[in-house]
Amino acid sequence: MNITCECVDMRTSVGPHNTLKVELEGVVLAGTVNSRDVLMQLDWSVVLDVLAEHGYVITHQEKAA
Repeated sequence: MNITCECVDMRTSVGPHNTLKVELEGVVLAGTVNSRDVLMQLDWSVVLDVLAEHGYVITHQEKAA
């Protein structure tokens, strides 16, 4: 996933497997961001709570075999 953003503050450190870990504060997404890629990395219990706070009713739907 590629993300372009602007932020107020940024901290970097070396992550596992020699990767770069970036912590951003005051983030505003910019440019083209694939919302599905972002959504799939969020904590779903928090997403459902936020939706419920905004008046959405969430029901579980089984897929037919």
